[in-house]
Amino acid sequence: MIIDGHTHMLHGQYFDRIAAAGGGWGKSVVDRTAAVARRKPHLADVKLRLEQLDRNGFDFQVVTPNHQADCNRLPGDISAQLAYARVLNDSMARLTEDSKGRLIAAGTVPLAGFEQGSRQEMERAINSLGLKAMTIVTNTNGKPVDAPEFESFWACVNEMDVAVYMHPDNPAGTGDRSYEADYDLIHNFGWPFETVLMLSRLVFSGVMERYPNLKVVSHHLGGGMIPFYWGRILETYDPDNQSQNYGGRAPVLPKPLYAYFSRFFYDTAVGGSVPAIKCAYEVFGGRQLVFATDSPWGPGSGEARLAEYPGIIRSLDIPEEDKNDILAGNARRLLKLS
Repeated sequence: MIIDGHTHMLHGQYFDRIAAAGGGWGKSVVDRTAAVARRKPHLADVKLRLEQLDRNGFDFQVVTPNHQADCNRLPGDISAQLAYARVLNDSMARLTEDSKGRLIAAGTVPLAGFEQGSRQEMERAINSLGLKAMTIVTNTNGKPVDAPEFESFWACVNEMDVAVYMHPDNPAGTGDRSYEADYDLIHNFGWPFETVLMLSRLVFSGVMERYPNLKVVSHHLGGGMIPFYWGRILETYDPDNQSQNYGGRAPVLPKPLYAYFSRFFYDTAVGGSVPAIKCAYEVFGGRQLVFATDSPWGPGSGEARLAEYPGIIRSLDIPEEDKNDILAGNARRLLKLS
């Protein structure tokens, strides 16, 4: 079995409703999405998406809204964001319905003002619409994922035992450093770094300690840096090293750092890099890696990734049980699939 554990899609038949719910901002999101869908029709067409899965031997695919469409980006108050989130969640549920369950959809809710309706919308999305996860971006208007006003969100997903897919976004303040915007550098290097920052903030702020049921799925192997820099991380945050050389700026946590970072799930969408996947496997093992293609991004409409990425996992010199966990088992457990 193959479950593609992190991809992106919006339902093409909901474009008008999404635009109407989001006003001028929503129209700009839809216009950009429609322009991309003309080049990559699998971004919005369920029939084409399913045909692509069949061609490449995939059983299921997790679909999340494009991060540019996240309801927290919509200018305005919580009521406007909620109205937009309801339409977006309806559209994601329709993807699952139209695909007869093969497209496993995730939804979105406003993070700020959570008790003003977001809790009810999350309960509707999960319990009534059948969505399997929530999606967030790494910063909301410059506020990090561990900001105090987002605490109720983390408490709720912990209580409901709902997986959270975290997608990178441009770091705040990049407009002040124009050299980051050149050559697609923010996308290629800024996004992974932003992911590492936010995973680390969830650890050092105590969010992971306070909420032991949290299941956070990080894109691109957690930015790829956490496994690669694991030795440096342990040295930097050794309590004696912190106090003697860095002024103790990081708190001493109740558990070893591995107890927190090894709870994150790391998807394997890293451009097909065998060494990167091996590195993550060596540090965190097979139970925390989730196979993903990030479709329809990549060459063409993601076809090359669907054709090539499963073979990369199968080629690894690791136990067959771990290969099966990465390709499907971990996603099944994470999303409570039967």
